[in-house]
Amino acid sequence: MSEPITVELHTPETRPQREQLAARTWRGISGAFTVGLVLLAIATVAVQWYAGGRDLPGLGWDVVTGHWIMAALAVVCQIFADRRRGWKAALFSLGALTVGFTGLWIYWWA
Repeated sequence: MSEPITVELHTPETRPQREQLAARTWRGISGAFTVGLVLLAIATVAVQWYAGGRDLPGLGWDVVTGHWIMAALAVVCQIFADRRRGWKAALFSLGALTVGFTGLWIYWWA
């Protein structure tokens, strides 16, 4: 039985350069904030469902929908931030934070 021919692939000598600590930290903060927005959206559904089942005034389905839209936009921004490098990643991270803070301002503080 003949042995298969093995072709050696060229591997680079250097490892890919890691991003700076500030960039990784910035993306980590925006990622944690985005996870918080998703958890908040899940909580709004639970509160609305609980209130609806007990004839209590809840948040309203418009507020719940707004939280889900806010969370979805933040997740999309965060995905783009995680797959980019440099100023584009920082811009998408800022977008996730901006969407989140705007939504929190509209639904909770204003």
